Amino acid sequence: MLNVAVFIFPEIETLDFCGPLEVFTAANIASGEDHFNVYTFAEDKNPVITVNGLSVNPRFGMNDVPDPDILVIPGGEGTKAVIANPGVLEILKKLYEKSSYTFSVCSGARIPAVLGLLDGKKFTTHHSVFDDVQKLAPKAFVRPNNRFTDNGKLLTSAGVAAGIDLSFYLLEKIKGKQLALLTSRYMEYPLAHNHLTES
Repeated sequence: MLNVAVFIFPEIETLDFCGPLEVFTAANIASGEDHFNVYTFAEDKNPVITVNGLSVNPRFGMNDVPDPDILVIPGGEGTKAVIANPGVLEILKKLYEKSSYTFSVCSGARIPAVLGLLDGKKFTTHHSVFDDVQKLAPKAFVRPNNRFTDNGKLLTSAGVAAGIDLSFYLLEKIKGKQLALLTSRYMEYPLAHNHLTES
């Protein structure tokens, strides 16, 4: 069973983290098998208020979060505070190093940008923050027309709902097309429009 660690923080975009969380947990439900251990974590265990006003209780704080196989870094206005917090960035960098795959959703791309992880790599993000991320990572290659990008260990998606598409892409990459299709049927999410390939 693979650990999927979903980072959450104040002023996070709700669908940025709920979309990937739904895909990986739905894969378990749809198949009746425990493929993924999905959990949220934050700087501490206090409730996190999303940009939409939803209160979310993180399962772990940063000091006790299990090592991830997949690290999910969502976006939202709160990423601006995250990239100004050296302690949080240091832990995220360590979790990235321990992961097999790390992906950002939307403006979550600011975080790997500041950590230098996008240098020499292609990225996409929300259409409103391309310039911002490019300034943070001038050595990265912007792909404004991509729904998502795959650099091997590090992947990025465009805004909000695109995180669902990238989650399905990674699900298929790791576990195969059959489980991805089974999961999409359970979620009633139309993969015919997603193509299950990097665009």
